[in-house]
Amino acid sequence: DDSPLEDDITITDLPQDGVIAIVKTSVFNDESGDGFAQAGETIDYTFTVTNEGNVSLSDIVITDPLFEAPNPVVTIVFVSGDTDGDGELDIDEVWIYTATYVVTQDDIDNGQVENQALATGTDPDGDEVSDDSDDDSPLEDDITITDLPQDGVIAIVKTGIFNDENGNGCADDGETITYTFTVTNEGNVSLSGVTVTDDLVDPIDFVSGDTDGDGELDPGETWVFTGTYSITQDDINAGEVINQATAEGTAPNGDVVSDLSDDDSILENDATITPLCQDAAIALVKTGVFNDENGDGIAQEGETITYTFTVTNTGNTDITNVVIDDELVPDIIFVSGDTDGDGVLDVGEIWIFMGTYAVTQMDVDLGVVFNQAIVTGDDPNGDEVIDISDDDNELEDDVTETELPNGDPSISLLKSGVFQDLNGNEFADAGEIIAYTFTVTNTGNVTLTNITIDDPLIDVEGGPIDLAPGESDDSTFTGVYLLTEEDIENGFVLNQATVTAFDSEGENPITDLSDTATDPDGDVIEDPESVESISGITADIPNGDPTDDPTVVIFEGVLPATDIIIYNGISTNGDGTNDSFIIENIEDFPDNRVQIFNRWGIEVYDREGYLNDDGNEFRGFSDGRVTVQRGDRLPVGTYYYIVNYVDNDGQNQSVAGYLYIND
Repeated sequence: DDSPLEDDITITDLPQDGVIAIVKTSVFNDESGDGFAQAGETIDYTFTVTNEGNVSLSDIVITDPLFEAPNPVVTIVFVSGDTDGDGELDIDEVWIYTATYVVTQDDIDNGQVENQALATGTDPDGDEVSDDSDDDSPLEDDITITDLPQDGVIAIVKTGIFNDENGNGCADDGETITYTFTVTNEGNVSLSGVTVTDDLVDPIDFVSGDTDGDGELDPGETWVFTGTYSITQDDINAGEVINQATAEGTAPNGDVVSDLSDDDSILENDATITPLCQDAAIALVKTGVFNDENGDGIAQEGETITYTFTVTNTGNTDITNVVIDDELVPDIIFVSGDTDGDGVLDVGEIWIFMGTYAVTQMDVDLGVVFNQAIVTGDDPNGDEVIDISDDDNELEDDVTETELPNGDPSISLLKSGVFQDLNGNEFADAGEIIAYTFTVTNTGNVTLTNITIDDPLIDVEGGPIDLAPGESDDSTFTGVYLLTEEDIENGFVLNQATVTAFDSEGENPITDLSDTATDPDGDVIEDPESVESISGITADIPNGDPTDDPTVVIFEGVLPATDIIIYNGISTNGDGTNDSFIIENIEDFPDNRVQIFNRWGIEVYDREGYLNDDGNEFRGFSDGRVTVQRGDRLPVGTYYYIVNYVDNDGQNQSVAGYLYIND
């Protein structure tokens, strides 16, 4: 090839350039068709290998770390290009390979799959040639990036359960609602920093759901949180608690995703409404106290009853527009109880009202006042709540009974008699008359009905009548008595009548013995209230009424006034003046008998042969044996005497009259 002396072959070197090139392209397969990547969906890779040199290449191999352990192993499959089937990558020949890669969650969280493949071959000299893949050019070595569409989505459902801690079947201030927050990852990327916030509930505690313990809410994973809320009175008044929570998380790209809670669906954002049982209730207790304004211990028309109205909110909602209505008490005044001054009867609050009622005579007659009040109010929904009052218990509706002390119904009868000298001879004669009048007074505080008078001496005409307290009648009842010879001999007629009445119900008879009111001169006193001050009576009297004196009508006998003179007043104070009952000239008629009776006709002194100064004359001490014991000093008051004697002509004479004992 270069010397005339040799025979070497001439060799002409041809410059060799063994070059291989690979382009790796990808297509994401959205198998679910939702426009986003999910773990398990795939990427189809196409590897295009070309011989960019001037020599054929053998032993072509493509490797890709994405398809190797520890990743799942993926086989790269030759598809086409070896046109002459010699197993060599000839110049300008293009070989095609494919492989399918299964996307992982980490890939999606990354938002892409980045990788390069490596193509290797051997040139004719046995040297290895290689190339890192490019994404679109055989001249470059850019990594193939396959974007995975990300969709960071979080969803929260909030449910509430009311806890009736006291078991009364309704809501009460301080009882609780347990909220459950169910948070799900509805997107295709894992979310970190997941939190649940709720203006109403703090704290909110994680319960369960992080199955892999990585602290990330993986797509499709569900986390459960819980929290407790203590309800307020405002909540109960509203009848429900309305609220929403917010769930937040951070996507791998740093975007914060959030969702407002829904009550039952991940697709909606309706507020969670937890109904609260409302039981609006009001109670009224009405009590009454009788005011004895004049202090006499009994009720009179015009005296008052003070009523106290105790209103309690016994339900679980506040009550507004509280009004008490009582037909008996028109003016009811608020006294106390609105502790916060808001004009609202709060749950458990007690308001006090008061009112005054003036009793009527009908009330006094009944001896009791019956009545009920009604309280009304509005619950927070505007519905009316109502209660009828009870006398002592919030749970009952008994009528309030206020007793009126009406004492003992009482009546007074004044009986007056006037002798009628029909023949005008100035002496009483048999057949002449005594005209009786009766004054009936209701001395109690209740109306008296069916008033009648019974008199054993006469038939009483008139009546029956009714009398109001304090009312008197002096014209209805009358009677006439015909004098007898015995009356003429006695010189007086003594008798008592009885008045009978009934209370306003026609029951409980009330009686009184008649009284006669006379002054020391024997004149009838029309005002029976002044009798005691005149007579000064202090004795124990059987019926307990010191003014029940029998009515005595004294008339003139036939004795000439010059026979005897009777002094009808004595004093028992031992001062030497008027110490005894003096009958002037009685010594001229030794055949005599002197009898003295008290106002009930009971004999307290009896002596035959009376003398004025023999030591046995009447000095105001009892000589009787029936009601008043012998030797007892008689009480001050009016007494009656009968003096019988035989005159000088042998005729029986009788003189009667009253005797007044003073001290």
